[in-house]
Amino acid sequence: MRITMLALRCFCLAFVLASWSLSAWSLWPFGKKSDEVELDTSLPDRKVEEYKPKATEVPSVERLEKLAKEGSAGAQLALGKLYFDGIAGVKKDIKKAAYWFQKAAEQGNARAMFNYALCLDAGFGLEKDLPLAIEFYRKAADLGVPEAQLNLAVMLEERGEFKDALKYYTLLSRTGHTGAMRKVADILLSGKAGKKRPKEAVRFLAMAAERGDARAQVHLADCYQRGEGTRVDYREMFKWLSLAAKSGDEEAQAKLGYCYERGMGTTANSDIAFKWYQRSARAGYAPGQVALGNCYLQGRGVERDVFKATLWFRKAAELGDPMGQFSLGVSYALGRGVTRDPEQAIHWYRKAAGQGYALAQYNLGVAYEEGCGVPQDFTTAAGWYKAAADQNSPEANLALGLCYLRGQGVPLDRDRAKEYVARAVKLGSREAARVYKKHFGDS
Repeated sequence: MRITMLALRCFCLAFVLASWSLSAWSLWPFGKKSDEVELDTSLPDRKVEEYKPKATEVPSVERLEKLAKEGSAGAQLALGKLYFDGIAGVKKDIKKAAYWFQKAAEQGNARAMFNYALCLDAGFGLEKDLPLAIEFYRKAADLGVPEAQLNLAVMLEERGEFKDALKYYTLLSRTGHTGAMRKVADILLSGKAGKKRPKEAVRFLAMAAERGDARAQVHLADCYQRGEGTRVDYREMFKWLSLAAKSGDEEAQAKLGYCYERGMGTTANSDIAFKWYQRSARAGYAPGQVALGNCYLQGRGVERDVFKATLWFRKAAELGDPMGQFSLGVSYALGRGVTRDPEQAIHWYRKAAGQGYALAQYNLGVAYEEGCGVPQDFTTAAGWYKAAADQNSPEANLALGLCYLRGQGVPLDRDRAKEYVARAVKLGSREAARVYKKHFGDS
């Protein structure tokens, strides 16, 4: 009987997951690693202020050596580049490159300042010295070297110096660097540099989005979905997601599928939703794989196939996605698309619960309360119910309330029981309303 009870509870939760209310948006990872502005670890070929000989001169390494020793910053920079790259008959020598970059940098050559800072940053030809690297990056950045602005902003952000990072990302954004525009928006939206400035953040996202930056288009769509820094506008959200999805952004493709599934900003169409989920899933985006699995599970836009559903849940689970892990756990709990295996169900619930996924935490509580897949342990059950209840799970609040009402895994406490059951009622649980009326009357 207890095994059946657990399976029934799991089935109900699976249905909640598959049907996806609007709150599911908050469960999707809005940021990805590709959003990060990568540190430039190579000497750029563009905009290098090398020594330029007169038309009548025949450029030679000997000539550059002579001019560099005479104090020509341009020649010193050019000579450093030759040694760094090992070109024009010059043997590669990173130490000599760093030496000449330093000489030119000390004379105020902006490009040399950046190259010298890069050597200090990466340990090219000399010992690493991050404080000195930051000093020269800053000098070059203030003189308008975009690469220096980028590297400095990234380093400052990593050190938690968000106000300064914001300054240099903003400077870099003026060159048309869309990644910097996104970074500015992120800092402004999060309030990392002080007070949140969502309207200004949206302006920077729009600048990048209009330049065709797919990640900015997705984040701008998020703002229209949440009404952050702008009005809630599902049509605008849909427009930007469409552009990003057609550019191949897998997160946008999954979210566009959701729009078609729910009729948000467009006419509902489960067939089109399925196709966008499929593109996202095949691109390796875990939430898209969960969404595609739910299509197969529910028969939305495709013929129902629990085996394919579980296959996609597994792919997402193996990528570390908590929704995928939970869904795979439910499949094992119910024997849906796989051989029923309570221990495997617990394994995947535990992985999802460890990431703070409330549905998995609740199901673990049920498993420990019922002794399904694990030894019966009321104290551990109450602990998992508490973890899920703290995330406003109505089922977990009710379950924890009942634990206090019975003194099961926690001390008998009628007041605490009433508190948690009342919370479950406010969160919309009809069962909690019945329990409240039965045990606490109309008080």
